Amino acid sequence: MNRFLSIMTLVAVGLTTACADDGPAAVCEPACAPYGPWLPGVGECVAGNCTPTFMECFENTEFSTCQAQCEAVGSTCAENGCADGTYMIHSNLEDCTNPEMIIGGVISRRCDEGIDWQVNTAARCCCEQDP
Repeated sequence: MNRFLSIMTLVAVGLTTACADDGPAAVCEPACAPYGPWLPGVGECVAGNCTPTFMECFENTEFSTCQAQCEAVGSTCAENGCADGTYMIHSNLEDCTNPEMIIGGVISRRCDEGIDWQVNTAARCCCEQDP
């Protein structure tokens, strides 16, 4: 399995991989959950710390803000912390969880601001990765 496919698979199923940046001593434990090559810097190990990442997909009936979703997974919302966005919107849950369609529209909002669903029904929030 090539590296690109491995990262896609790991992100899609919510697993993490060990990460280290280009510095010799920068290792993140526990491992970070990088979002993949499509959004460089999201969820990666930088100077020994994991950057925020887009968490698991959820439907519009589950949470109305990213603050609530991040708290539900035991984390803190990272306002505009993932590719300059607070959440990623998807048309539906199937698209959101599909490894081939893993990128949605990245939206910049406050963490406590309601998610602007419009006709979409699924999203991922940008949350801190706390070791």
